[in-house]
Amino acid sequence: MTPFRIATLASAVLALSACTLPNPYSTKPAPVYPATPEPVRPPELPQPVSPPPVIELPEAPSAPLPEANNATMQRLADNLAARLRASAAVTEVTGPVLLDDIRNQAGSPVDTRGLTERLQAQLSGSLNFVSGPEVNSLRQQLAYQGGRADIASLVRLGKQSGADYLLSGSVHRAGSGFSLRGQLMELASGEVLWSDSVSGR
Repeated sequence: MTPFRIATLASAVLALSACTLPNPYSTKPAPVYPATPEPVRPPELPQPVSPPPVIELPEAPSAPLPEANNATMQRLADNLAARLRASAAVTEVTGPVLLDDIRNQAGSPVDTRGLTERLQAQLSGSLNFVSGPEVNSLRQQLAYQGGRADIASLVRLGKQSGADYLLSGSVHRAGSGFSLRGQLMELASGEVLWSDSVSGR
């Protein structure tokens, strides 16, 4: 092979290889790839403002209720006894009466023992009260039961003391004064024969 042919062949090879290379000056646009959008973050909500701490101040101690005046209590006992003596229930009482200790529900110191004795003294001419150590024991049982004894218990207590009736009372607060309530019950039937109240200061 002559040098001329070799040179011609080499030129042809170079020309063919040049055709396979990309033309940097081509007018074809470069491919465009869409950009991946970034995730949209939700707008940050404002944080709730916590209320300031509430400081609870202790309540001022309530003033103690005034003590019941003995003269007032004695006057109430006398008035309640007069109401009972004037009622028709006294004529229905044909047997002995058990007097329960007056209960203090006024929230103030009250001499309930002295009040009970005063009431009994005022009614002793109209009612026949049972008395004695056994009666004191029964009174304690009634006080322990809080006056909520059922009829059967009251009948049993009445029979043990020999009483047919139960006279009970309680002191309550009435505005700036006090009230004294009384109730007379027949133990055999549980019937309330009389109930009334008086108040004063």
